[in-house]
Amino acid sequence: MTPRVPWLAIMLVGLLAELALSKDSHEKLKDIEKRLDRNKIAGIKQKCSTLGLDANEWARKTDEELGEILKNTAASDWNYETNVTDENARKVEKVAADLERWIIPVMKTAEYYLNHSKELCDATTFRMLRWFRQMTVVPPAKNEETRLRITQLLTEMRKIYATSNVTRDETVYKLSDLSDILAKSRDNDELLWAWGAWHNTTGRQVKKPYEELVSKMNEAAKDNGYTDIGLYWKYADYDRSDIESEMEKLYKQTLPLYEQLHAYVRRKLADRYKNVDRTGFIPAHLLGNMWAQDWEMIDDILLPYPISSSNYNVTQALISQGFTPERMFRLAEQFFVSLGLEPMTPDFWNKSMFVRPTDNRPVECHASAYDFASPTDFRIKMCTEVTSEDLETIHHEMGHVEYFMQYRHQQFVFRTGANAAFHEAIGDTISLSVRTDTHLAAIGLIPPSLPRLTPKQLHEQKMNSLMRTALLKIAFLPFGYAMDKWRFKVFRGEITPADYTSSWWNMREYYGGITAPIPRSSDDFDLGAKYHIPANVPYSRYFFSFVGQFQFHAALCKEAGHKGPLYTCDIYRSTKAGNKLRSLLSLGSSRPSEEVLHTLTGQRRFKADSMLEYFKPLYEWLKKENDGHKVGWKREGHRP
Repeated sequence: MTPRVPWLAIMLVGLLAELALSKDSHEKLKDIEKRLDRNKIAGIKQKCSTLGLDANEWARKTDEELGEILKNTAASDWNYETNVTDENARKVEKVAADLERWIIPVMKTAEYYLNHSKELCDATTFRMLRWFRQMTVVPPAKNEETRLRITQLLTEMRKIYATSNVTRDETVYKLSDLSDILAKSRDNDELLWAWGAWHNTTGRQVKKPYEELVSKMNEAAKDNGYTDIGLYWKYADYDRSDIESEMEKLYKQTLPLYEQLHAYVRRKLADRYKNVDRTGFIPAHLLGNMWAQDWEMIDDILLPYPISSSNYNVTQALISQGFTPERMFRLAEQFFVSLGLEPMTPDFWNKSMFVRPTDNRPVECHASAYDFASPTDFRIKMCTEVTSEDLETIHHEMGHVEYFMQYRHQQFVFRTGANAAFHEAIGDTISLSVRTDTHLAAIGLIPPSLPRLTPKQLHEQKMNSLMRTALLKIAFLPFGYAMDKWRFKVFRGEITPADYTSSWWNMREYYGGITAPIPRSSDDFDLGAKYHIPANVPYSRYFFSFVGQFQFHAALCKEAGHKGPLYTCDIYRSTKAGNKLRSLLSLGSSRPSEEVLHTLTGQRRFKADSMLEYFKPLYEWLKKENDGHKVGWKREGHRP
């Protein structure tokens, strides 16, 4: 449910960071860029030396070369993930090796020009040079064998994840089958089996290669002037090093709401399962999701009020109306077109993978959007089921594609989100409108009769709707926070391989009140059973995006002229909101992320205020509902 953009995630990120620079030097270059920008805006013509003119031409030609690199990378990644074979894996490794050979001299040349920054005269060139210095999730190591080994390890782990399955009673279970059990079964023993089967099978296989990958990535980071790969990621994704403290502030700001939700969910589960402690941690296998990162799939247990005429089942509506996966994609396209944004291209419809292939070839079903660095070639890969959850995911992934299309006029080096969180936040912002009763009625998936409901029915419907959204959005926050907090500690050497799993569950217990359902040992690697670990995708972007999407939503709702509570806003058919959204999307990463965020929201940092405003009615209801019951869990002795 938290998809990625593959070429960003695996090889090319195109985000701001400095190679072999101290923090002071990093800030100095940012100041120079600001000065050049101010001069450009003021119409002050900067004197351009011969070296400055050379830099302008070099940046232009290198960007053209980058376009070809991006096309090849996207193609090899797509071919592998839609047909997981050894041959395609070798092609991925070859493209990665070609990238390494191309990028090393590019980074060195960019560094040379930046070391002569006083002679540079063009603000756009200066920014391009900064980007050219950092275009890989892992910077090139000095040792060629190390570079090759990193690629091999990533390919190996991705293959493990994509091809893992479990056999029971001669039946083969893929991840999707096991996830289906966790979502639909209410039998404790069956849930335990499905949870343990995936984590034991997949995580344990990933552990050894991941240990080696951490070592190799740290070697590469140190070769490029960073203390560890985690520091490199922070600058690469956000152009800042204080990411952990920013995440902690947002976590603490949203914790009171999460604790109330956790207490309510724990009590509901304890009413059903005898193995749930009413004052302690919630076992992870009972929450409807393989990683307990969202709890929406057990809403039949958790909704405050019974399903009645004041409520509805969108999945049943989709099925009864004969929706197919492609029709669901067409419905999502209609949303973006209604904002005045672009329809999907013919290439999108002809080349995307909407369902699992019928030829039974192994594919990676994790929903993903792909940019082939072309004016028209954008794709989505997804093993779609006709469900309300997948309808939202489709809107989310199409949000990525719309982002691709809106910034395709930019230089190739700027064709990405303003920072790592923007792409994910945009997709989820659209989903917030799609979840509303107003929108579901407008597209015919619920009856347009809500105004005739009694006050009691309206209240029940509101609480059920907010609860569904909280089970997806609020439940995620401690998980999203812990993922990269754990990795940053691993990268710094504060967590050793022997403690991979124990430290992970210590964090899950401390930050989220969630515990492993069965005993774990040092042989286990439960985080290795989560896609973003074997795929080496940084995860803090999802945490920030879950907060930022509510900022984006509030700003677009204001532009659309929405009146009323934020949770009722649907920007469908608002071209004013669409124009405001386009102003952000079209910039790509050509401007600093703080400036791009300010363009839409008037703020320069991610803040949780809009999220808390959205859920305020539910928060007040939960406090009353939990009155007299334990809220929170024991943290003593668990501080990570």
